[in-house]
Amino acid sequence: MLLERESALAQAAAALRRAEEGQGSSLVVQGPMGVGRSAFLGSVSDLTRERGLQLLKAQASAAEECFRLGVVRQLVDSLRAIAPREDFARWLHKATALLPDGTSTALPPDDPDAGRPPWSALTWEQAPRWLAALLGSITEDRPVVLMVDDLQWADTESLQALALPLAQCARRPILFVFSVLPGDVHGNRQHVRDLLAPSTCTAGPFTDPGPCACADHPHHQTLELSALGIDSVRLLVEQALREPSEAVFVETVSARSGGNPLLLRTVLDEAHYLRLRPTAAHAAVAATLRPERARQRLDAFFRSQPDHVRRAAYALTVLGTAAEAPFVAHLAELDAVGLTEAIEVLRRAGLVGPRDCRLTSGTVLCDLLEEHMPAEERTAMRGVAAELLHRTGHPAELAAEQLMGAISLHGPEAVGILRTAADSALRRGSPRDAARYLRRALLDSSLSGRDRAVLLIDLATAERSFATAASLRHVVEAVPLFDSVRERADVVARLGPLQMDPPAFRIDTIRAAVAEELGRSGSGDWVERELALRLEAREHILSAQDPEHIRRALRRFRDLGPSPRLATTGERELVTSLMHIAFVANAVPADQLTGLCTRLLEQEPPTPEHVHTTVPLAVNILSGAGQVEGAANWLREANRLAQRRGGDVEQAVIRCEQALVALADGHRAYAQAKVIQADALAGPETSGLPTVCAAVLAIVAMNTGRPELAEQILVQHRLHAENQHLAALLHVARGSLAARRDEPRAALDHYRTAGRHTEGIGWLNPVVLPWSSCVALMHHRLGEHQEAVAAAELEVGRYRAWGSDTRLGRSLIVLGRVTPGQRGTEVLEEAVTLLEKGSNNYDLCRALYALAVRREVRPGRRTSALERARQLLEEHDMPELAEKVRGISGKETGKTGTSGKRLTPSERKVARLAATGLSNSEISGQLGTSSRMVEKHLTNAYRKLGISGRPELGTALKRLDGGQLA
Repeated sequence: MLLERESALAQAAAALRRAEEGQGSSLVVQGPMGVGRSAFLGSVSDLTRERGLQLLKAQASAAEECFRLGVVRQLVDSLRAIAPREDFARWLHKATALLPDGTSTALPPDDPDAGRPPWSALTWEQAPRWLAALLGSITEDRPVVLMVDDLQWADTESLQALALPLAQCARRPILFVFSVLPGDVHGNRQHVRDLLAPSTCTAGPFTDPGPCACADHPHHQTLELSALGIDSVRLLVEQALREPSEAVFVETVSARSGGNPLLLRTVLDEAHYLRLRPTAAHAAVAATLRPERARQRLDAFFRSQPDHVRRAAYALTVLGTAAEAPFVAHLAELDAVGLTEAIEVLRRAGLVGPRDCRLTSGTVLCDLLEEHMPAEERTAMRGVAAELLHRTGHPAELAAEQLMGAISLHGPEAVGILRTAADSALRRGSPRDAARYLRRALLDSSLSGRDRAVLLIDLATAERSFATAASLRHVVEAVPLFDSVRERADVVARLGPLQMDPPAFRIDTIRAAVAEELGRSGSGDWVERELALRLEAREHILSAQDPEHIRRALRRFRDLGPSPRLATTGERELVTSLMHIAFVANAVPADQLTGLCTRLLEQEPPTPEHVHTTVPLAVNILSGAGQVEGAANWLREANRLAQRRGGDVEQAVIRCEQALVALADGHRAYAQAKVIQADALAGPETSGLPTVCAAVLAIVAMNTGRPELAEQILVQHRLHAENQHLAALLHVARGSLAARRDEPRAALDHYRTAGRHTEGIGWLNPVVLPWSSCVALMHHRLGEHQEAVAAAELEVGRYRAWGSDTRLGRSLIVLGRVTPGQRGTEVLEEAVTLLEKGSNNYDLCRALYALAVRREVRPGRRTSALERARQLLEEHDMPELAEKVRGISGKETGKTGTSGKRLTPSERKVARLAATGLSNSEISGQLGTSSRMVEKHLTNAYRKLGISGRPELGTALKRLDGGQLA
């Protein structure tokens, strides 16, 4: 089955009809390699047989080009294979009888070999006349179709023999069909050009040729076969792989093959062999296929071309989108005439676009052409191209891409181009490209000592945005290569403190050695003082789980006074690292630390680069104190910039910070979304998130009802066994999962183990890990009330020392729940009072619900608590608490599951849109929420309004507006 060849086949059928009517013509079929010329000729052959015309067919070959009259012999042999023996012998005898010089007498009619053509007796002058005579004798019985595939490879004697009968075609019922590969050097031979554009004919078989009236005959036609469109590609994909295809796979295969039928078939055969499916998931693999058949076809084409065509193709491959005629000529070492000729050959072969001198993009042939280049020639060309592009003012990255494909680099100029390109990539926000260029530059064998160290540091700076472990490794490799202690200190200080895990590459040992040497240098200038402060800050962060170091750090913090200097980067990093220790140890009240954190954010610009400093620790402290308004705005701006120019690590850390801030503010759904986004960015290349951020993600996941996600994040982190805080968090996550499975004793064991981990390292602030309240709830579930109250009071006491009303209120909810009698009610009232002062409406709603379900609460107070809870539910989307509050409200009113038939603002908005006829998906798109949430709001609205479905919404809402259900 031929696709998109209907018009060409119609023209061929018209030529066959003309031959049947006695009027001959010629048909030239051409197109680039693999476009399906041979398949088209096969279809024309089928039409010929269906109409009863006599077919003579030959396939020219480069291997048989020196075989005298090889194509003519194929034509005659194809006739002998299908024609009756008597007819063939008669036609042959007539043709032979017309030969002069006694040739005809060499084979008497009764000779047993009379059915064999007289090849050895034919001279080059006689062959055209003999072939013309043979065709003339056949046409006395029926019209003839003479077909030669790949005419450009035919031997010279056959081309000469075909010229005479072609010149006579207009007066005989003969259709000549030739296929030719445009651009092939053999097609430029004069005899081939004469056949493709006939200009002479003769009046009879033995008269001298002269001017022919049919030279410009309209029935000498050329058919140009083109590539297949996307619909045809889709059909062939589904036929080959035998299942429906997805658009991405079809588009990939179409681009890979360029719509070329042969290339498409080789790609699909390869895909079938590899058991690929036509799905989006397998499209990436299909985009890399390089079938061997296509490689062989390309090799054969270039073996048949002169050297200047090959060099031009190589130059086009090297230059890619930067291919301009002067550059191509320079690389290929061609003059203007040679370049024009070479480009035309490649264009007619389908390797160069129709309107420029660039290779057609996206096809497998272009990739194979790159592989076809000898390694030495490719390296030399790429080096020259890089220097040429850089010297002529092209972007540095364009020049650098030339060097990326070279086997080796030569000289400092190549390294300079790569470093310039890396700087450009970093400025446009692509650290991965910058790292590619710098890694390539490191392969230059001439680099050593400080030059190599500087390159390693540039690479580490790029990698810290997406590959933290690799960045750390390259810094460690670079440090010993610097002679100056100041340079070594600067290198270590460049490492983001959150990425500096103690066991990794002995980084703490290296930091300590550099810091000690810097202290001994004794110059004491401003630069060294700054470096010393920054190295000290990293020491505090790396040693924050050592109780002895915590004590020293707290003394250092007290020595700085109540208002330490924050003017320089070193001062801010030191103060933040000490505040972090004071925070986790619960050694300094929240108001003192939040004041310092606020001052610090005022002096730090909200850029993505802040994740490589100590600033995220300040955000952590503000979240722990519930003072996040300023931090939220600061992070919003940092996130905006990170999306434009930051890498994976910057975006992931900022989303962790935003999740923690949202959780502190009671926005659980937003916090959970940020956790999922951050976790998606923490792939294998990033070596996972920094330890602090992994802890944040786990905390947020557990506080939003996703302990299974918290467990997954912690188990995947490379330090979950060595880091005591991560180990404690993992036990809390597993305790939550056990509690969910109704295994309170197992959960209690996990929570106690978490407590031992945190107590052992001196982290006494329950904000870091509220394990004691978890213990209290499990004791309460087990009926161990004294133990429950003791555990809850331990946490409340520590929160009172911390001094955050929001955090204290949360712990009082737990204490109130586990404390029996009126004392428990009083504790819950205190929790409500404290939480009303803050902005965390989720915890406030929890406190109100806990108060309303206690038996000791007076009916009036229970009603007011429920009313306040309902107000919060109307103002905020808190589905986890909504059902609980509505359930207790229903019991109060005797209508379980309703809330006084009062629609929340969200339910009212969704109901009104649904009443206008919008679908759930249209409503979700308009409101920016999920279809599932729309469906939930509608279900609640139907229940509250007492209707069965959407058709009754309009009437019910009118009654609601009239106050009947308000």
